[in-house]
Amino acid sequence: MTSRDRVATALRHQRPDRVPIFECFWDATVERWRKEGLPEGVSPNEYFGLDIALMELDNTFGFEPQIIEQTDEYVVERDGWGYMKRNWRDRRSTPELLDFAVASRADWDRLKTRLVPDVSRIDLAAAQEAHTKARAASRFLCIEAMTGYDVVWRKMGVERALMAIAEDPSWVMEMYEYDVNMIVGMADLFLTNGLDFDGAWLYDDLAYRSGPLFSPKAYREQLLPYHKRLTGYFHALGKPVILHSCGNIVPIARELVEAGFDCLQPLEVKAGCDLASMVKEYGNDVCFMGGVDVRALWASEEEMEREVLGKLAIGMSSPGGYVFHSDHSIPPQVSMARYARVMGIVREQGRTAGDGVSPRAGR
Repeated sequence: MTSRDRVATALRHQRPDRVPIFECFWDATVERWRKEGLPEGVSPNEYFGLDIALMELDNTFGFEPQIIEQTDEYVVERDGWGYMKRNWRDRRSTPELLDFAVASRADWDRLKTRLVPDVSRIDLAAAQEAHTKARAASRFLCIEAMTGYDVVWRKMGVERALMAIAEDPSWVMEMYEYDVNMIVGMADLFLTNGLDFDGAWLYDDLAYRSGPLFSPKAYREQLLPYHKRLTGYFHALGKPVILHSCGNIVPIARELVEAGFDCLQPLEVKAGCDLASMVKEYGNDVCFMGGVDVRALWASEEEMEREVLGKLAIGMSSPGGYVFHSDHSIPPQVSMARYARVMGIVREQGRTAGDGVSPRAGR
C-alpha cells in the first residue's frame, strides 16, 4: 500500500498493511536534529517517510504577520488573527498571549467583514509545490485549519471567549458561523484551483489537563452543530475529517463522535486520556491517532520500548483504526537516533494482515 492508501484505509475503519504513522515536531527539535544529521530543507516527516502531508488553509482575519520585538531569547509577533504573542526564539513552548483584535462587539462587527473566502488567501505557487510533492510521494494530503473555540479565543482572548460562552452564546455562535463559512469557502477554492486533497485536519483545542475548557452542555448546544456542518461538508465530498484537540477530551468524546469526526488526535496521556479505555468505549465508532506518552520516548530504552509496543498493540486492536503518533509533539529532549529507533519498532511491529477488511466485519 502507498501512504495515501494506508491512511485512507485506517480512516475507513479498515485494516491497512501496517499502522500508518504521523508526527508533529517542535521547532527546537528540528533545530537539534539538523546537528544530528537531518538534511537542510528536508522536514522530519519527509526524512522518515511519514504517511500524512498538510496544506494550510487561511481562515484568519487576514492581517499581515508582523514582528514587533526580537531579542536573543524571545520574539514578540502579531499574526493573521491580529493577536500578539511572545515566544522563545526556538519556539519550544506555548506562547505568552499579550493582546487580541476583538475587545468588543463593535470590534467584531468591524473585523468580521474581513472574513470573506478569496483565492488571494492561497499562495498558489507554494500550495501547488506542496500538492505536487505530496502526490509524488503518494502521501495522504489534508488541508489544515483551526476552527471552533480555537478560532474564537484567537480573536478575543481566552478569558473573554470563555465569558462569552457562558454569558453571550449568540455572539460566540455567530463567530462559529463565520468560521464554518470561511473554511467551506476556502476549501472550495482549493478544489476549483486544482488543489484536491484527501481529507481535512481541523484544530480545536477544547480541553486542558482536568477536562473540557467549558461544559459538555455548552459544547452540545453551541459548537456541536457547527462541527457537524463541517464534517458534513467534507463527508459529502468523500473526505474524512481528523480532529486535533489537546487536553482531557474524555468527558466530551461521545459528543465528538456524534459530531462526525473520523479520527481523534492526539489523546494526551498527561492530561488523562487513556488509549485502552478509549478503544474499549469508542473503538467501534472512530479512528484514534496518538496516545503514546511522549515522555517515555526520551526515557530508558526499556521504558521507551514498553510504551511504544504497548500502545501499538492497543491501537492495532481497535476496530475503528489507529494511526501511530505521540500524545502531542516530539520535543527536543528526543534525539534523532532515538526517534529513528521508535520508527524502526513501529514499522517492524505495526504490520497487519493487509487484507483491507474491517475487524468489525461479521459482528
